[in-house]
Amino acid sequence: MPDTRTYTRPLAVLAAAATVAGLVACTPAPSPEAAAAGDAASTEVTIYLTRHGETMLNALERAQGWADSPLVEAGEEDAEHLGEGLKAAGIDFEAVYSADMVRHFDTARLALDAAGSELVPIRDERLREVAFGEFEGADNEEMWNYAAKALGYADMGAMFSDYESFEFNDALDAIAAASDDSELTAETAQDVAERAFESLSDIAEAGVEAGGGDILVVSSGITIMSVLGLLGADLSGVTTGIDNAAVSKLVYLDGAWTVESVNDLSYVEAGAQD
Repeated sequence: MPDTRTYTRPLAVLAAAATVAGLVACTPAPSPEAAAAGDAASTEVTIYLTRHGETMLNALERAQGWADSPLVEAGEEDAEHLGEGLKAAGIDFEAVYSADMVRHFDTARLALDAAGSELVPIRDERLREVAFGEFEGADNEEMWNYAAKALGYADMGAMFSDYESFEFNDALDAIAAASDDSELTAETAQDVAERAFESLSDIAEAGVEAGGGDILVVSSGITIMSVLGLLGADLSGVTTGIDNAAVSKLVYLDGAWTVESVNDLSYVEAGAQD
């Protein structure tokens, strides 16, 4: 488990050793009001940061950032198993948030229904996946091969095999640059990290004001990786990205974050056994 860290100034590097690591971000400093509230009382908030279930575009191996597609049957089942596993673990959520797209909201809704919760997910567009610009909906191999060649590699295989030099944020930035001359939204690694961390910080502070407790947050794979890297998580074991419906557990206390688990499928697995 990484050390608890308090963020009081911008950070520039998201450190990680996996192939989908090395994202760059800056974190906003907590407001004086938030700092004062933390000094006044120690109220703990635990966020269960979860990737959406498998979608049609996932199954077709196509780029899915701001593009959206519905959950496939396996994705719906994983979301339901997630809810059942969380219920079996005795987790009772005080609030639920999701990115604003169908795949995120439906994952949260199905999990809540399976857990017997009457909460309604609150949509937040800042929890979206990174925007891939002109590559939205394109074949994944086409997109990553483009990034590889832009960075001087023969293909994506060579790029992802260059463990010593390759940084994933460079690939994301190359993909974003491909849309510079278009009107399509494309985000850099720093763009997605900044907005996602801002959302989680707001969610955590709202949780503190409400008295603490557990909060479910449904987002996307690269977005989750960016936040985990920012918080100092060990991503060396996440070699193929965040799994669908996997949970990463974050604890927020007195303005500081602790990452307690990463890419945890135990809740889905427990729910599947019931």
